[in-house]
Amino acid sequence: MTKSLTLLTGSLLLAATALNAAEDRRERVLNDRKEVAAVGHWIYNDLPKGFAEAARTGKPLLIVVRCVP
Repeated sequence: MTKSLTLLTGSLLLAATALNAAEDRRERVLNDRKEVAAVGHWIYNDLPKGFAEAARTGKPLLIVVRCVP
């Protein structure tokens, strides 16, 4: 009985920690987007504008695909 209770408690703590980590990651990604947009060094979520800027400057285009599940 004690072993089962310990296992259940450990599983619940692990699940809560994983859930919190996923939320922290999501917040970090969204905050990163705000910082990138504010600085202006990156063109975020506008592929045609990125192609135009690459053609204008003669520099290569780097496309980063990020997914927030």
